[in-house]
Amino acid sequence: MRRFSTLTFTLLLLTVCAFPLASIAQKKPVRRAPAPKPTPTPDLKVEAGQVAEQIKNFSKFIYIYGKVINGFAVADEQAREGKMTPAAATKNRESKEALVGSVRNLKVGLDNLTRSLQSNPRMQVYALKLTFAVDSARDAEQLAAAGRFDDAGKLLVTTIERLTDTLTAMK
Repeated sequence: MRRFSTLTFTLLLLTVCAFPLASIAQKKPVRRAPAPKPTPTPDLKVEAGQVAEQIKNFSKFIYIYGKVINGFAVADEQAREGKMTPAAATKNRESKEALVGSVRNLKVGLDNLTRSLQSNPRMQVYALKLTFAVDSARDAEQLAAAGRFDDAGKLLVTTIERLTDTLTAMK
């Protein structure tokens, strides 16, 4: 019987010792999915610089624009009162046409920038934002051509706001 109990004890001991080893052998290492690599952010410094240049152009223009349209208001008042010579009236009309041409040139520069961004697939979102600025610049040009210079000035400010929104989105 002693032999039987020794054999039983040995089997029991082997069984107890084998289960922990079996459970270790069965554990598979947990494979973790590799962390997704973040998409690199495109370098927008060049494009952002171009948008910033447009903001500068419009800002400088608006500074001068305010003074010029005040001069137009004075000249128009003199013309209504009959205090303006025909030569001065002609000069005033030419100045208004030149101002409309300047607004047109600003719009064309902004439109060209928008087209160049539209041709780049990674810049589509920013090009769309710039089209809103182009729209307000176009409307400002139309108002200036109609002689509504105050309203055109307000739209030029709106254009700068939209350009600034685009620049902010590029960060």
